[in-house]
Amino acid sequence: MAPLTRFDLMAQSSDLDASPEPAPAPLLRSVLSLLIFVHCFCVLVVLASTFRRSTLQARLVGIFGPYTQLLHFDPGLFTPFHHTHGFPADDDAIIAVDLYASGELPVERQPRLKTVTLPAAGSSWLGSRQRSLRLAKRLAAYADPDDEREDLSSGLARAIGSRILREHDAQRAVVRCLRRSSQPLDLATLYEGFPPDDPTAAPYDSLLYEADVWIDEDGEAQVQRRVAQAEAAPRRVVPAP
Repeated sequence: MAPLTRFDLMAQSSDLDASPEPAPAPLLRSVLSLLIFVHCFCVLVVLASTFRRSTLQARLVGIFGPYTQLLHFDPGLFTPFHHTHGFPADDDAIIAVDLYASGELPVERQPRLKTVTLPAAGSSWLGSRQRSLRLAKRLAAYADPDDEREDLSSGLARAIGSRILREHDAQRAVVRCLRRSSQPLDLATLYEGFPPDDPTAAPYDSLLYEADVWIDEDGEAQVQRRVAQAEAAPRRVVPAP
């Protein structure tokens, strides 16, 4: 028998390397297939239930939600995955709070201490900024003239104002909710006065809600909405005798 050459040894080694790997056991394949199906089913159900979910979808989200939250996939009511419907309610909103030292004097008779804006500047990926964005959009939705909810907007403005007053040791605040319009795709169609290079400029903001919030002598927060002069009831003029 002739001795094996180097080429024969290399050929045998190639044959050994090309030998098929053992297939996984049928039970393991079944378990992996089931886990992949369950994972995809949970993700698809939660993704399809983020906008106008039905009663059945809400029950399924309550079951699958804790799992998808572990993947940083929050199925909350305020997580729409559509980009926009083109309605004014889809625009961002901000809350500006002007702070004043005295709760007894009107704001016209005292200097403004500072202005706190929600959301504050920073990355949109921060949890605190996302909560502030949702809070501002909620107040804008309650104050929308097409579907106004005075009780809810006043309660929300009181809660926001009192919290910021206590954080900054102030006694009076003016809470304003502004809706920020989006820029058009064609910047050449912008109206005069709207800067194309600054989408957060003041001309893009429209006032939706404005209210005074102050701390009374009992330490309780009070709120009174400011009404535009055109919306105020006309005064009754009593003729002189």
